[in-house]
Amino acid sequence: MISTIASIALFVVCLYLGCVAGKWLFGKSNKVSGQLAAQKKAALTLAITLREYGLKLLPAILEDFAVFDVADMVAKMHDTAKLVDAGSDAILKDLEATYERVLDKKLSQPEGLALVKAKIAAIEAPR
Repeated sequence: MISTIASIALFVVCLYLGCVAGKWLFGKSNKVSGQLAAQKKAALTLAITLREYGLKLLPAILEDFAVFDVADMVAKMHDTAKLVDAGSDAILKDLEATYERVLDKKLSQPEGLALVKAKIAAIEAPR
C-alpha cells in the first residue's frame, strides 16, 4: 500500500515538474521564434532597400534567409565566395551599379547636388 501511494506521489510530482519544464521551454521557444521572425522581417526590409540601390548578390542571400530557404542561401553564399576567390569582376559591377544609382538619387535632390558640387570644389581647390 505504501509503495502504491509513493508511486502515485512520484507520478504526480513528475507530471507537475514536466508541466513546469514544458511551460518554461515553450516560453523560451516563443521568445526565440519571435526574435527570428523580427530578424527575418528586418532582413527582407534590408534586401528591398539594397536592391533599390542596385545591389543584387547580397539582397538575394537576405531574401533566402527571410523565407528560410537555407539550401539556396548557402548555395548563393558559396557562389559569391567563389566569385571573390576567382577575382571575378561581378562584385565590382554590382558595386558600380550601386554607385550609379546612389549618385543619381543624390543628384536628383538639391541637397545632394550641393553636396556633390562641394566635394568637386574641394577636390579642385588648390592645395
